[in-house]
Amino acid sequence: MDPENLRGITSRGVAVTVAFIVVIQVAAMWFTSVNEPITSQAGATYAPAGTSAFGSLLNALILIAAVFATTIVAVWLIRSKRVRVFTSVIFVGTALALFLLTLLTAIDLTQNYMNEDLSLYLSLALAAGVVVVLGLTTKRTRFFILAPFITGLLSAEVGSYFASSLNLFTALLLPVVFSVYDIYAVFRGPLKQLVTSAPAEVLAGVTSRLGEFAIGTGDTIFYSLLPSIALIQFGLGLAVATMFAVDAGVVITLYLLTRSKMLPGLPIPMALGLAVIVVYAAL
Repeated sequence: MDPENLRGITSRGVAVTVAFIVVIQVAAMWFTSVNEPITSQAGATYAPAGTSAFGSLLNALILIAAVFATTIVAVWLIRSKRVRVFTSVIFVGTALALFLLTLLTAIDLTQNYMNEDLSLYLSLALAAGVVVVLGLTTKRTRFFILAPFITGLLSAEVGSYFASSLNLFTALLLPVVFSVYDIYAVFRGPLKQLVTSAPAEVLAGVTSRLGEFAIGTGDTIFYSLLPSIALIQFGLGLAVATMFAVDAGVVITLYLLTRSKMLPGLPIPMALGLAVIVVYAAL
């Protein structure tokens, strides 16, 4: 997470950013309420190391290793002047994830209101439409204003999917492990090199630019993950409380940016959000 202009940080800029995050969180909780009854039937869909406490930690570390390797490759492509290769990879990966997750979510949303065939055709059209909008935002500068819609939708869908498909311990460990990694990645790791070396337009697919601030899509995924977990495990009341705690952490982080050019966006919001869930569960 980094500001566009340190001296330009305003309460309005913070409010716009937080409002954007709240919309993502509410969308993720809505998606979760629709998808969870179906995804829960399949059980944990990502558990290569098992679902024990140690296995859950290994599952989180495997994801960290994948993110680290991906970032290293991205930095190498940028430094090797292979910007088009980098943007193509980002586009294909984002388009595939958007298409599949939008298709699955749209089917779950529409199947109770229309017949099976119509639900499928409408869902395919919606999923394809989102990919078209993604293409427009990356190829036409006049459509760049729609980019936050795409990154926000992707964040809500991925956060909801993680919350409803991961076993609880892995889902709660992910914010902890990624917060630690975020500190390393921003201050000393490859993420800092990527952000400082890549042109702003190249990062459009992995960040949401909201005036004064640029927020990584990885951050917004986790901002939506915790309220969605709370919704599934403890109900709407705790989900809303967790959302407010996460957003309070976001506000604190944004104002701390007046003293730093870059800050990891996860540690403070994740600490506050997890604290609400853990305290409630312990009572």
